[in-house]
Amino acid sequence: MTRFSHISDVYRYLDQLPSFQVHGAVAAKLGLDRIRSFCSRLGDPHRKVPCIHLAGTNGKGSVAVMLALAYQRAGYRCGLYTSPHLLQVRERFRINGAMIPDDEFLRFFRLHGDLLMEVELSYFEITTALAFWWFADQNVDMAILETGLGGRLDATNIVDPEVSVITSIGLDHSNFLGKTITSIATEKAGIIKSGRPVVIGNMSATARKTITEIAHKKRSEVRDVRALNPCHQADETDRGGADRGDAISSAFCRFVEHKQQITVQTDVMAPIHCWNMATARLVTLTAEARFPVSLPLFREAMRSIHSSGMLPGRFEKLSPDLPWYFDGAHNREAVEALMQTIKRQDWKKEPVIVMSIMKDKAEKKMLEPFSVFKKNYYYKQDMERAADIAQITPYVTDIRSLPPTEEEIHDFFNGLTEQVVIFTGSFYFYGVVKRWISRIVTAK
Repeated sequence: MTRFSHISDVYRYLDQLPSFQVHGAVAAKLGLDRIRSFCSRLGDPHRKVPCIHLAGTNGKGSVAVMLALAYQRAGYRCGLYTSPHLLQVRERFRINGAMIPDDEFLRFFRLHGDLLMEVELSYFEITTALAFWWFADQNVDMAILETGLGGRLDATNIVDPEVSVITSIGLDHSNFLGKTITSIATEKAGIIKSGRPVVIGNMSATARKTITEIAHKKRSEVRDVRALNPCHQADETDRGGADRGDAISSAFCRFVEHKQQITVQTDVMAPIHCWNMATARLVTLTAEARFPVSLPLFREAMRSIHSSGMLPGRFEKLSPDLPWYFDGAHNREAVEALMQTIKRQDWKKEPVIVMSIMKDKAEKKMLEPFSVFKKNYYYKQDMERAADIAQITPYVTDIRSLPPTEEEIHDFFNGLTEQVVIFTGSFYFYGVVKRWISRIVTAK
């Protein structure tokens, strides 16, 4: 296929396709017929690799990374497929932490470009098929697969997993998944397969009841993370950098395993990660007959989640030289988790908040919590889905726009290098912030 003679041809082709992160609803092609047909003509690569399949409003990406790290530490060759990417599309595909190389990316398009043109897959369907193909081609021991949107009609949902995982249920993407917790839980529960166990994370009684009823109809065993009774404790000895704006950088998660109290230390310290970590451990216990992971190896893996570089944008310190953080709090539940994290810090000054969100997230319950801060700033990204500040001001007290030009933004942040700054909102804001920081750090 001469159309894809160089990797730049691939990126050019993908860039011209509607993507959900830029275009929203127009890019979403829910349904399984196209991806199933395409993969059939590839030889059904998704059937050649055992997998764990994750859905959920929040936490599914974090649990996916935790699982990949645990299985890698236990000696398995583990594929990981997540979305969206933050800086480059290759982030979506990893084997034992390493992103897919450009030449492998290009090889897929050279081999299957004609078929891609014929079937006309969406952006997400293409990346999903590529993940299936690469993991099978590389003969991985197992794959961890994160859904993109929902579950029942998500392109990843043609797999028959060892374990299905539903991490949480919240009112997000209601225009696609329904406007009630029950309807959203029903869509997420669409990943449950007959006779295969499902692990459920921290969620409301309504969501749990809906998922459990669906699981029972499919004769699927339900394993609930509440049975592990997870609780979070910050490392109180880790406060040495509070004066310069450093956040606590380690924490302890405690949960019950085989009737014994277990403690796991980790370098991700948001309290919500204790639930995520317990969910990951419960998944490994559920799949232990085929893929055992000992507790000591699980502990080792959890100590280096942040330092692995595989979980960016989750209260991530953006530079060693600046007390600046990024947290992708892109819906109301994620904002609540961010607020809990901030409250646990011992900063001498209140942080400055800089946010950027999408139009469909500009609602009171998500934005109102930021009104407790005195200095809020907003940045509108250059994309169709981005919200205007006029959609934010009804819910956030005294929020102001960042300066209009890159030069003025650079000058603005140069005046905040000693101040704790939290960038938040859409994960699509991450690349913009990294560009700003790169310029500021280089200029110092």
